[in-house]
Amino acid sequence: MSQAASPTVYKPEQLDIHFSEAQIQQRIQEMAGQINETYAGCDKLIIVAVLKGSFMFVADLIRHIKIPCQIEFVRLASYGNGQVSSGSVKPVDLSLPSLSGENVLIVEDIIDTGLTLHFFMDYVKSLHHTQSLRLAVLLDKKEARQNEVQVDFSGFTVGNQFLVGYGLDYAGYYRNLPYIGVVRDAGQFTEG
Repeated sequence: MSQAASPTVYKPEQLDIHFSEAQIQQRIQEMAGQINETYAGCDKLIIVAVLKGSFMFVADLIRHIKIPCQIEFVRLASYGNGQVSSGSVKPVDLSLPSLSGENVLIVEDIIDTGLTLHFFMDYVKSLHHTQSLRLAVLLDKKEARQNEVQVDFSGFTVGNQFLVGYGLDYAGYYRNLPYIGVVRDAGQFTEG
């Protein structure tokens, strides 16, 4: 019985820092300010974080949100162990309470093709009659967009490089890095 090849794992010193921890934290505070201003008249906000990638971002973001928040989590997948979207969305866990009449903010680490968020936004709209539905992403990879998705709060616009760290992974690795980096030679990422 053959085993699947393991992805090559690179040491942090083999990554170039694209956004430092300080840059990320500063931008998150600015985003939280925009969110606080947008929802200033609301008595509560329901935040739905898309796991696994957004866990660090949402944890840091909610620390700066002044509106009382209810936090929910869903799991979707479109990458698997690759560097590019597989082209299909796998709903892993979409369990949510009723969102009818609520102000809902979806939080995601990165939007590239828009496939995952287009799927999820349509899913929420079809099942829940929210008062408002907005989207916050840390990284917006606009040049990769294939599906139109309205991004209401964006941290950084990035090019089409493969980024890791601060929740972003390659085959499950690198999520723990406090910064966002890129492998010096993107061609080094291979399955095996």
